[in-house]
Amino acid sequence: MTRRTHTFRNASIALLLLLTGCGEVRTPDNTLPAPQSLPTVELPVAGKLFTVQVADDAQERAIGLMHVRTMPIDRGMLFVFPDEAPLSFWMRDTLIDLDIIYVSASERIVSTHTMRAHDLTGVPSDAPAKYAIELNAGLAQKLRLTPGDALPIPPGATNSVR
Repeated sequence: MTRRTHTFRNASIALLLLLTGCGEVRTPDNTLPAPQSLPTVELPVAGKLFTVQVADDAQERAIGLMHVRTMPIDRGMLFVFPDEAPLSFWMRDTLIDLDIIYVSASERIVSTHTMRAHDLTGVPSDAPAKYAIELNAGLAQKLRLTPGDALPIPPGATNSVR
């Protein structure tokens, strides 16, 4: 097999795995990509303060918390969308279990769900949402978050939605 054919074959296999959601995407040296590093804001949730990364453009939202091996209990990610709409998330290349909290444009919790690492099943919001917050699994229940609860989004997190 020529070098060019070998490279094309490897690229084709990687693309197939990526498109079908099978396996983890790895760098050429067979390591997992580094998690993304995004600006953060302080987000109060049910009386607890969380430091969350803000994913406010399509690429940042698509990557989310992929490749994060561990996350401190007071950390998470806030996904900011340009418009309120039905949302759905999955856990491709996500290594830790997470809770997802869908929040409406009026800053009320729409629904909460626990998502399992590597699960490719879509987890939809129960109603249209403008924001999604991912925290470590079990926190939504521990904080007693329920649909209809107010969850104010910090003004600095909503300034630059792309």
